[in-house]
This record gives sequence, C-alpha cells and structure tokens, in this order.
Amino acid sequence: MLDCYFLDISPLLNGGILVNSLTVLPKDRTMNVLSYGSPGDRARSAGSGMLIEYVRNEYGVKGRLKVDRFGKPSFSGGPPFSIARSGSYTIIAVSDEPVGVDLARASSLDAGTFPFMFTGEELSIINGSGRWRRVAACRMWTGKESYLKALGKNLSLDPGSFEIAKPHRSGFVMERPGWKIHELKAPKGYCASVCASPTAGTPSVKNLFLSDDGMSLF
Repeated sequence: MLDCYFLDISPLLNGGILVNSLTVLPKDRTMNVLSYGSPGDRARSAGSGMLIEYVRNEYGVKGRLKVDRFGKPSFSGGPPFSIARSGSYTIIAVSDEPVGVDLARASSLDAGTFPFMFTGEELSIINGSGRWRRVAACRMWTGKESYLKALGKNLSLDPGSFEIAKPHRSGFVMERPGWKIHELKAPKGYCASVCASPTAGTPSVKNLFLSDDGMSLF
C-alpha cells in the first residue's frame, strides 16, 4: 500500500475558513497553527492538520499522534505516514511500512545551495539540463528528501554525502538500494516524490479538496 493525497490549502488563507478548520483540529495542532505569524504558514499548518485527521478517519486510527526527535510524526498503532508542504499545497503519504514524501516549488530553490545538496555527479546532471536546470534540481531534491524521511533522519544526514541520481537516456533516474523512489504528478510548478520499500507497490495519488466551510475534506 502506498497512498498519496494532495491538498490545495489556498482556501485556508481566508480567515473565516481558517477559523472554521481549527474547530475540527486537535488542540495541539490549533496551537501550532496560531504560533505562526504569516497567513501562508498558518494555512499550511492547518492543511497539514486536516490531512492527518483525514488519514486518521480514513484508516481507522485510534492511537495518538507522536513526534520523534527528528521531527517525524507517527501514529501509535497506526500506519506509517509522511507529510510535506510547500507554497499552496500539502501532501501526505500513507503506507504499511516506512515511507517518506516531499514536495517543493522549483522557483523556490536557491541555486547557491546546490553544491551542498548534491554530489558532483548529480550537479553534472543538473548543470547539463539547460533551461530545465532548476526543475531537474527540484525533482532530485524531493527524491533525496523523501528518502531521508523514509529513513527517519530528515536532514540529520548530509544530503550531499550520498547519491540518488544516475544518468539515463531520459535525463536521470533516482534510486537507492533497498528503496524505491517514485516521482509523483504534482501541481504545475511543483515537484513531488515518495520513497518506500519496493514491496509497497505503485503509489496511488488523489487530490483532496476543502469543503466550503473548511471543516472537512473530500
């Protein structure tokens, strides 16, 4: 099982809809939302909370939500999941084994950080991508980040210390021993990847939407 759900959080930029969403979120998530100063950060936090509650209901999770020392959330007695957010979207991936997901906007990447994010061979692939250089970097970065999240390490492991991308006639492929990195069809301008065991199968992808009152997803 490898289920992925995108959510457009733009409606949560509306203050009234955001307030409504808080009424169906756990108290700790509500406090997290309100700790942010910018409307965008509040909307992304609320959207993440809505996705987590959607998974809790959809998969019949009874256990509490906990967060480890690397910041990775999980359910006590529930299926492993991973969550990411960027710009106007959040995404959650659910599996029956360790999983990692990442989402990024190509336009938000700083080319000055590429030498710290990628190996020499990966940089060669990126620099050889011409006008698609930033898109190649975005695709590669979400692949790396999804792998790190699947490991449960986030950025505690230097992303420039390991390689996931190999040259291919189509540009490049992403792989790590014992794992499968899938590129997902993301909203325009975004890149998304999910990483899980090869036995998890092919990911299913669904776009969710907020109800008009902001209190449920469908």
